[in-house]
Amino acid sequence: MVASDQLEAGQLRLLEVDNSLVLPIGTIIRVLTVSTDVIHSFAVPSLGIKVDAIPGRLNQTTVLINRLGSFYGQCSELCGAYHAFMPIRVDGVTTGQFVGWVKAQL
Repeated sequence: MVASDQLEAGQLRLLEVDNSLVLPIGTIIRVLTVSTDVIHSFAVPSLGIKVDAIPGRLNQTTVLINRLGSFYGQCSELCGAYHAFMPIRVDGVTTGQFVGWVKAQL
């Protein structure tokens, strides 16, 4: 999460992250979740995603992003002291932008 004193104009308090999940639009994506410590719940309501991450169990869901943009969510399980500070941001980009992002990560 980006600290409140480091936010830039237009960024959302308690929802901005320093490392967002980048996914291509128009592609069916399978999301796999697992946890190493406690139960977490990966939830992005505007994409219709909510899946629990449970220690020792592999869960999955699928997502199809239909438009460009940023989608915000949070951990929706009471997972510990910093539960309120676990935001999620998914950036829906074109396939070309996604390939460029993947190359930049390598």
